[in-house]
Amino acid sequence: MKIKIRRKVNPAEKDQLASSPAGKIEKVDGKALQFFLLLDAAKMRERIEEAKRFNPEHECLYKGEAADTLHSVGPWLFSFPTPSLFSDWYIANFEKQNWGIIIQSNSDFKSLYIHLKKFLLVKTEEGKKLYFRYYDPRVLPTFLETADESQLETFFGPIDKFIVENENTELQEYKIVQNKLISKKSNLFFTEEV
Repeated sequence: MKIKIRRKVNPAEKDQLASSPAGKIEKVDGKALQFFLLLDAAKMRERIEEAKRFNPEHECLYKGEAADTLHSVGPWLFSFPTPSLFSDWYIANFEKQNWGIIIQSNSDFKSLYIHLKKFLLVKTEEGKKLYFRYYDPRVLPTFLETADESQLETFFGPIDKFIVENENTELQEYKIVQNKLISKKSNLFFTEEV
């Protein structure tokens, strides 16, 4: 499998792109599913600024005093239109970086942002508050695979699926089907080499 990077889509490529997983418009409850990225500024370092330049629709999940101290290491939500220069840039650079997670949802940007903010802090059984780095692709699978049905329902909320790069640099997707967590290899952004 090869990653197909698309800077400009010529007319001959439009049909091929529309039939690729990233070009398909899926719907849930009659609403089109969109892609979003939740990127970890701590992992990306200066590359987060590059991502912001490629895509003006982004927001740090931390606000107020927390944002003053944590914006340079916190999670940033980005819209993720495909195809676009931003998606081309991400696809060309993300491999083996653990920069964040891809989210597919029928929510709008603001609603998804509000949903994701709810999980930044968690309490231990002893009542201690801890930052929850669920947006780290090395953390999210462990959480999803050990969470109970109620936790999964709450965490997924308006999210159809999470897509992360696994330790084998393959994309792995997680989705709830009939109240069960399903994990499978994702073919998002990949097409067979012609």
